[in-house]
Amino acid sequence: MSSLLVKVKAKISIHTHHKVRGLLEGQYGSVFKGRSLDFDDLREYIPGDDIKDIDWKATARSGQTRVKRYVAIRKHNILFVVDTGRNMAATAASGEPKKDIAVMAIGMLGYIAQKHGDLVALAAGNDTTTHYMPLKGSSSHLERMLQYVDTESRLDAPASNIARQLEYIARNIRRRMMLIIVADDLSLGPQDEQLLRRLGAQHELMWLSIGDVGMTTGSLLGDDMFDVDTGRQWPVFLRRNKQLQAEFGTAVQQRRQNTKRMLDRLRIASERITGEADVLRGIFALLERQRYAKR
Repeated sequence: MSSLLVKVKAKISIHTHHKVRGLLEGQYGSVFKGRSLDFDDLREYIPGDDIKDIDWKATARSGQTRVKRYVAIRKHNILFVVDTGRNMAATAASGEPKKDIAVMAIGMLGYIAQKHGDLVALAAGNDTTTHYMPLKGSSSHLERMLQYVDTESRLDAPASNIARQLEYIARNIRRRMMLIIVADDLSLGPQDEQLLRRLGAQHELMWLSIGDVGMTTGSLLGDDMFDVDTGRQWPVFLRRNKQLQAEFGTAVQQRRQNTKRMLDRLRIASERITGEADVLRGIFALLERQRYAKR
């Protein structure tokens, strides 16, 4: 069995520019909240620092804005909440399997977390079951998590239903965690909003969507396309219909906007990624959104 974590590390290595180095070398602590308040030293203020950290007395003495720097002694507890129903075995907007994109995103975030001594866990499943892998900090544990997501996301798996995994957490997880939810493009309703609001009172939440392929996508219009839920084939002649394309595009855009508005209303940082090549950009955007979501 090939190592999925090795693939993740290779991808990070290829894209090791200043943003990646920043996450690996220290900016990570300013993204994930919940640090201790053990004072370390002072440094000069830089744009983006929390104004609550400004030491006004030291600023007055030096004539330059100084902020307090702290030592983080408490580990973060990060729980990946992942859809492994059959929707995750479908094709993403990039033409790749959605599960490959999910594995890459979870692997990158988990690797960065573990580099900082944080613990990671997994709650993954479908409409009928949820599998929980408890908090640990080893590379072998992260590899097992990635292998589980990869193996269980199959076309013959039960239907996707991320609400089942969220309900499992609401019932069983009492420790405060950072929940990183990795799911399909979804249409969220009032019951989902109520559940997310309940979880948000106890945990910090981030939402990462894996973008669906459109049934009217130009590069795929000549290919057979099937609905993973029903097994029904979408005929090519229907998908080439201009009116259908327009109506479908409008409906999809409306659904995404409704979901985004709900998550914004709940102050849950969210991002949508469409392929493996889009994962790093999506992670940076998600972490930046999370950094300011609670302000």
